[in-house]
Amino acid sequence: MRVDHFLVGLLLGLIAPAVGFMLYCFLITGLVRSDMSLRYFVMDMIFGLKRNLAPVLSISLFADVGLFFLLDRSSLYKAMRGVIAAMFLYGILIVVFIVLWGRELL
Repeated sequence: MRVDHFLVGLLLGLIAPAVGFMLYCFLITGLVRSDMSLRYFVMDMIFGLKRNLAPVLSISLFADVGLFFLLDRSSLYKAMRGVIAAMFLYGILIVVFIVLWGRELL
């Protein structure tokens, strides 16, 4: 399979925010709040509160932005389109979270 393909970019664009989220969690529990365990931070602080899901998902999309510019530097334009599509899918999910659980998320 070619690297410069829409589906490769879409797959990378869907995975990158999860990797970015985990890096964020390791950063918080390792450097900022070293007294807090990783399991507590992820399960109770993030996924335990509905109001935290949309903002954390929004922050995780910065990983897609970095991936987008990396693909741009490599001239992989079709894969860039897949990353943009993944960002739109995540954007729709964020809007659904806000509509379902109200504007207290913002």
